[in-house]
Amino acid sequence: MSVLLMLAALLVVLSIAAWPSIEEYGLKFLVTTDWRPNELNVPMKGADGRVLIEDGEVVMETIPPSFGALPVIYGTAVSSLLALLIAVPLSFGAALFLVRLCPRRLVGSISFLVEFLAAIPSIAYGMWGLFVLGPAMRNYIEPGLRAALSWIPGVNAWLFENTARRGSTVITSEVPLTGSDMFTGGVVLAIMILPIITAISRDVLRSVPRAQIEGTLALGATWWQSSWEMLRYSRSALFGAVMLGLARASGETMAITMVIGNNNQINPSLFAPAQTMSSLLANEFAEASTEIHRAALCEVALILLVMSLLFNVVARWLVVGKGSRTAAAF
Repeated sequence: MSVLLMLAALLVVLSIAAWPSIEEYGLKFLVTTDWRPNELNVPMKGADGRVLIEDGEVVMETIPPSFGALPVIYGTAVSSLLALLIAVPLSFGAALFLVRLCPRRLVGSISFLVEFLAAIPSIAYGMWGLFVLGPAMRNYIEPGLRAALSWIPGVNAWLFENTARRGSTVITSEVPLTGSDMFTGGVVLAIMILPIITAISRDVLRSVPRAQIEGTLALGATWWQSSWEMLRYSRSALFGAVMLGLARASGETMAITMVIGNNNQINPSLFAPAQTMSSLLANEFAEASTEIHRAALCEVALILLVMSLLFNVVARWLVVGKGSRTAAAF
C-alpha cells in the first residue's frame, strides 16, 4: 500500500512540475523534433519572404525556446528494440541450456554467474562500454560491418550515409564511425538485460510439466521440436520476461549516457549518435535554468515513468497472472 502511495505521489509531483510544458505544447510535445532551451535571434522576414532592413540594418526577432520529445522517444524505442533483438535469442538459448542440457553440478554455478551479471552497477557497464567496447566498435566492428554489408542494395544509404538537401542540391556524406552511437548503446543495453531475461526464462521453463516434455518426445519429436514446444507452452510468461527486459532497457540511464553519443536528432542510421529520454535527463536537468526548460524535462520524465509502469504491469500480468492461468488450462 505504501508503495502505491509513493508511486501516486511521484506521478502527482511530476505532473505538477511538468504542467507549464503540458499547457504550452500539449500533444505537440510528443511529435515535434525541436529541442532548443535558449532564445534565438534571427533576421525577421517580411510577407514576401525577404529579410527586413530598416535604416540600413537587418531587423532581428527573438524566437522563444521550443521543446519536442520525439527525438528522445525515437532514441529510447530504437535502442531498446535493438537490445531486445540481440538479447532475447541469446537469453532463451541460455535458459534452454540451463534447463535441458547443462550438467546438474554446473547449473548452480552458471546460474549464480548469470544472476551476478544482473547485480553489476550500470556505471560499470557504462565505463566498460566507453573504454573497451566503444574503441573496439570504432576500430574493428563497425568498419567490418560496413565492409560486409554495404554491397547490399539500400543498406549503404540506410546505415552508412547521411543525406541533406540544400536548395535543389542533395548532399551525401559518410556517417563517421565513432563508436559512440545507437548501435553501441543497443549492444550495452543487450548485455545488461540478458541476465534478467535469462534468469526469468530459466524459472519459467523449469515450471513446464515433465509430462508435457515427455509427451512430445513420445510422439516422435526431436530435441529441437520438444524445446520449441516448451517455448510455445510458456510463451505468455516468456513474453513477460521480455517486457521486463524492455522496461530495464528503456529506463537505463548512466550506461547509455556514456556510449550513445547524446545527439538530439532522428537519424535512420544505427551508427549515428542519438539520445534517449534518460540520457537527456542526466545531461540537462542539473543545468536547466528556466521554468519551461525544467518543465519540459519533467514531462520527459513523466513519459518515461508511465511507459516503464506500463511495461512492468503488462510483464507481471503475463508472468504471474496470465502465465499461471495458461499453464492451468493446459
